[in-house]
Amino acid sequence: MQIAVVGAGIVGASIAYHLARRGARVHLFDEGPAPAAGVTGKAFGWVNLINGDPTANYANYRIWREAITEYQRLKAALPKALQHARTGSLIWHRTAAETEALVREHKAAGATVELVDAKTIAWWEPELREVPECAAFSPDDLALDPAQLARTFVDAAIAFGAKADFDQKIVALETSDSRITGVRTAGQVVSADVVVLAAGTSVDALISPLGLAIGVESSPAVLMQFSADRPFLNRILRGPGLEIRQRPDHSLVSAASCRSGAEEEAPLAIGHRVLDVMRRKLALPDGVELRQAAVGYRPVFADGFPRLGFLPGVDGAYVAVAHPGVILAPLLGRLTMEEIVEGQRSTLVPGFSAGVFHGS
Repeated sequence: MQIAVVGAGIVGASIAYHLARRGARVHLFDEGPAPAAGVTGKAFGWVNLINGDPTANYANYRIWREAITEYQRLKAALPKALQHARTGSLIWHRTAAETEALVREHKAAGATVELVDAKTIAWWEPELREVPECAAFSPDDLALDPAQLARTFVDAAIAFGAKADFDQKIVALETSDSRITGVRTAGQVVSADVVVLAAGTSVDALISPLGLAIGVESSPAVLMQFSADRPFLNRILRGPGLEIRQRPDHSLVSAASCRSGAEEEAPLAIGHRVLDVMRRKLALPDGVELRQAAVGYRPVFADGFPRLGFLPGVDGAYVAVAHPGVILAPLLGRLTMEEIVEGQRSTLVPGFSAGVFHGS
């Protein structure tokens, strides 16, 4: 089976890996110069369940929980993928009562989380100036580099026989008799039995000539990178005005949502505001500076769910679009492989029977 995968972000890269590992002939395309050149390269890199909502959206929380389990399978199958990941996070709200409620809610849903007191927090994170009264400790959370994970997926896919072409924008989907037969770039047409569209917010533009749309929306967020010359944080920290982790090279990464429509002028301003917060709340090493602030456009749907499945009304087109992609990518890679290669459809993630509508 010949499969073209459009998009080499973390979701598309995972799909390419899982398909190639299963024996499919995979051809991966991306308009960027390398894997993760789009929103994946601007993702914070926090694999967690603690930011899910088990009360208001338990069905989505269930997807996240399965996705966390999938990371354990990935660790066994592809150890290199997580060799630099760090574990554990501390999360607190403005009041102790809110933090305690957070822990109770997640414990009731079966998550591994515990409440830790100020003394423990100060012992674990001695550079924290403003120590909260308590925090939720999520020990199984992973902090990882999403771009590196995407590259690892692509390298592994190639090792299994996949082909990867970068700087190759897909200009059209090839069709014949209501069936997708391949993809067209500026310089070539590549035939495929199935085309997997994992291009995030660009999917609707690709399928609009077919008179279809999936209703994916764009949600901007800012990823900030700060210089640092020594290790001083041990876990992901998230509190009011603060979401930060430290990389193995000691640099700091922080993330913040930004108001849609204001993102063009906001990144650097947001970065400097976050740096001010960091200086108040953390004993930063000398010389910490904002190095980069960039906007990533996360693909989201109004109901908060990812989407995965064949498009109705046109054979051979499969769509995989998700936020948070970093959390869901290994799971979506496996589920995509199982549906396309093995014919096994999971009911865990919504498909498109009711989600696709005809464009105007």
